[in-house]
Amino acid sequence: MSENVLRPGHVAVVTGAASGIGAALAAAFGELGMRVVLADVEAEALERVASMLRAKSVDALALPTDVADAEAVDRLARTSVERFGRVDVLCNNAGVSTFNALADQTLADWRWVLDVNLWGVVHGIRSFMPILRAQGRPAHIVSTSSVAGLWSGVPFIGPYAVSKVGVVSLSETLRDELQAEGSEVRVSVLCPGSVTTNVMEAERNRPAALGSELRTPVAEQVRLMIRDGLSGPDGKSPEQVAAIVLEGIRRDRFWILTHATTRAALEARFAAILAAIPED
Repeated sequence: MSENVLRPGHVAVVTGAASGIGAALAAAFGELGMRVVLADVEAEALERVASMLRAKSVDALALPTDVADAEAVDRLARTSVERFGRVDVLCNNAGVSTFNALADQTLADWRWVLDVNLWGVVHGIRSFMPILRAQGRPAHIVSTSSVAGLWSGVPFIGPYAVSKVGVVSLSETLRDELQAEGSEVRVSVLCPGSVTTNVMEAERNRPAALGSELRTPVAEQVRLMIRDGLSGPDGKSPEQVAAIVLEGIRRDRFWILTHATTRAALEARFAAILAAIPED
């Protein structure tokens, strides 16, 4: 059980905190009386979220951070400890996506998505694990993957799916290594389904040096279909997801899933894998 990390005065660090799931997580931690470090590449939006939390008497620190930059994440970790003296929960949540067929995804598309979604998590673990180890007390790392990281074959969001599969594997490896060394640091991987977030507008944060994303007619149709799905009847709010995450931390769950509809797709995928195993 990781109940004791969610206590008043404890510290949560959340990346991708300027909107969506990240902002909802920051608010949920604040409601528990925790101190919160919010990180995001969108400085103005980040400060707005932090200001709203401060208006509710939450001790919130906004640190504009590009998680694709290892040195920036090092600064995030260092500044968090300098300000609050500890870190109890780390949420590696920042994420972006492109929308196109694999044949039309550019190398710049791949680099951007993998830099944020996968390397951002790598940087978070690399920068914060020394701190969590040195503290010698319970802590919890939650890294945001996706249902796309579980069944993976998702047309038109190839780089995103690849990055999210990587986050799952990375989280499983970290969990097993920490268990083997008897660490009090726990690990969860969040695999949400449809959630009403701004991921469809992620290109607003794409570095200018990478150029614009190619917009083909088919890709635009897919983008609209995905957007409608996120806001459809199966879509959950970021606040609902944040509540699920907190319950997952309390119960020390490695897998944190949000939608019952995930079951059928996972059963079908793993049934196909099991059926392919030779009888010998």
